[in-house]
Order: sequence, then C-alpha cells, then structure tokens
Amino acid sequence: MIPLLPRVRRLYVRSFSGLPRKVWLLSLVMVINRSGAMVIAFLSVYLVNAMGYSATDAGWVMGAFGAGGIVGNYVGGLLNDRYGSWHIMVFSLIIAGGLHILIGQVTSFWPLCILVFLTSLTADAFRPANRAAIAVYAPPDSLTQCYGLQRLAANLGFSIGPALGGLLIAVYGYESLFWADGLTFWLAAALFLVALPADETARPLASTAPATPPEGAPLAETRSGMRQPWLIRMVLANACVITCFFQIFSTVPVYLTQQGYTEGQFGLLLTISGVTIVAVEMPMVYVADRRYRPLYVMLGGTVLILAGYFILPLAVLTGYALLIVWILLITFGEILFMPFTSTYVAKHAPPARRGEYLGLLSASFSLAFILTPLLGFQLAEYFGYAVSIYAVSGLGVVGLLYLLTIDGAREARQRELAFR
Repeated sequence: MIPLLPRVRRLYVRSFSGLPRKVWLLSLVMVINRSGAMVIAFLSVYLVNAMGYSATDAGWVMGAFGAGGIVGNYVGGLLNDRYGSWHIMVFSLIIAGGLHILIGQVTSFWPLCILVFLTSLTADAFRPANRAAIAVYAPPDSLTQCYGLQRLAANLGFSIGPALGGLLIAVYGYESLFWADGLTFWLAAALFLVALPADETARPLASTAPATPPEGAPLAETRSGMRQPWLIRMVLANACVITCFFQIFSTVPVYLTQQGYTEGQFGLLLTISGVTIVAVEMPMVYVADRRYRPLYVMLGGTVLILAGYFILPLAVLTGYALLIVWILLITFGEILFMPFTSTYVAKHAPPARRGEYLGLLSASFSLAFILTPLLGFQLAEYFGYAVSIYAVSGLGVVGLLYLLTIDGAREARQRELAFR
C-alpha cells in the first residue's frame, strides 16, 4: 500500500501540471459563473410554489429555457467563428447577468417564457465560445485535460450554487435568487476582463484559416456542420446518451421519493457524485487520454451509464447500498464520456468552423434537457417509473450504436476530400 501512495500522488500532479495559465484563469471564471447557477436549480419550484403556476405552465417555461439553450449554443458557435471567442464570452456574461435579474421582476406567463428563452440563449452562447477558446489555448496533447479541468470547475461551482440559493431563499426570499445570479454573472465578467484581456481568441476563427491549401495538399474541410455526416451522428449520439444521463435531474428524484427515499438521501447521492468527480476525474482523463482513442473512451463511458440505469429499478427495491453503486456507475460513465466528446469535435472540426461545430455539440445537451422530462414523465404517468427509466435508457443504446458509426463517416469524408 505504501509504494502505491507516491504513485497516486505523482499521477495527480501530472494530471494537473502543464496546463496553460489562461486555461486555469478560464476555469476560475467558470467556478464563479457556475457558483451563481441558482435560478435554474430552483426555477420550477419558484414558478409553482411562489408564482402559483400549474405544473404544465411551469413545464412550458422550463421548455423555453431548454429551447433557448439549443438556439444559443448554435448561434453562439456561429458568432464565435465570425467575431472571436473573447467577444462572445464577454457579451454573454454581461447580458445574461442583466436578464437573470429581470426574470425576478416579470410575472406574466408569455413575457416570462420569452425572457427565460432569451436568458438561456444568451447564457448558453458562452459554452461553444469557451470550448473554442480552450482549443486555441491548449496544446494538442493536453486538450482533453483542459476540457476535464473546465468540467471540474463547472461541477465545483454548481455544487456551491444550489446550496447558496437555498440559503438565500430561506433568509431573503426568491427575488434575492435572481439578483445573486445576475451579480455573479457580472462578477465573472469583471474577472474575465481583468484576467484575460483581448488576445488571440478575440480574432475571428475564419480569419486564421488559409483561404486555399498549399499546392499539392489535400483540400481542407469547409462544409457547414449541418451538412457534415460524422458531426450530425456525433450530435445525435450525444443527445441520446445525455437524455439517458439527465434522468438523474428529472424522473429519478421523483421515482426515489415515491419509493420511500427522502430528499436528503437523494441529495447525498448527488454529493457522492460531485465528490467523486472532483477526486478522480482529472487523473482518469489523463490516463485514458494517453492510452486509448477518444471514441473508445466515449463508448466505455456510455456502457457504464447504461449499466447504471439498467440496474436502477432493482437498486430502488434492494436498498440504499445498491443506489450508491448506481450513482458511481453513472458518475464514472459521465467522467469518461463528456470531456472526450468536446475533444473529438474540437480536433476534427475545421479551424474556421470550430465554434459552429462545438456549438452544435453543446446544443445537443440543451435538446436532451428538453427531451428527458418530456419523455420520462409522460411514460411514467402511463406505465410507471421503472418502465420509463428503461425506455428512456433505450435512447442511450441508440446513442451507443451511433457512436460506432462516427469514425467511419468521418474517414469516408476524408477519402472524398483526398480524391477531389
């Protein structure tokens, strides 16, 4: 055991070392920004309990949030390529901060839907710009580590936000939630402007790509992401797998409480997941990135997520110990799947369209955010939660099958370019 400890320590040091200073600064911005992720955590509760909305109307508002995320991710990616990541991140943080404050001042249904849509659109434009900036800052052999660090920062911040939000609601009421979230966005924007003044990421990606390839070189990829077969398959695969994964935030907590488990017990499962991510994600990503192809790692992560959800109904009936096994399976699956999706797209996207390609990938997360509760609760209402869990998890199997075809589609496109 003793000789193992120094090896583990060296692995941790290696997994965090060598990352560019600007990636660390972006991660700090992410921690502050996600520490203010209070509105989304409590929005449905606010709408039903404080505003008196029906569950159906609250669902429509949440749907508007998800739809805004889809549009924001894609449009943010397009704008990123045209104006540069730096500008998109700055304006996203500043405008989204103001819009979050305004949500707390609006009570009418349709204006609230529109405002929530615009808030999500603006806030989520940050994501593809952030990922595109990391692809600029990170050395190619450390790209996955850098994406892993960003995920670690986001998870760390998100573990703070809901707890802080619950305290603010208890002491000052719901309106304080919107002010705190908006001010946190502005604090992140101020730190970003001070720590990361305009640099190479402020230039449009399109301007950095050569207009024509050198003589004798194969033609460069110029196709829009919407017309790229391998990317569309990647987006569909990600949407299917994440729809399966997002059950943890929709049907699963309701399922557990209906089976006699308490909110505190479910919260403890989320805590176990968060602590596990903080403790092991970076070393796991470091080792996997150096030993296996990204697609193989994603396949392994998908299998773990599916295994977790397929044992969940049994775990609910068996007891809390097996629920801990469930949360660990899907957590390790998340660790292996999510960072490598960004790496795969960033590495194979044409530089002039990297923001668009990453924006499409990010939009699939927002699509999953809409699909999971929509499908899950409808199925649960008619067939019960166990059937719902298995049916939605079936989409994860579809995602696994799509993943198996991505490399073939991408290599076919490369051969097509080579023979032109």
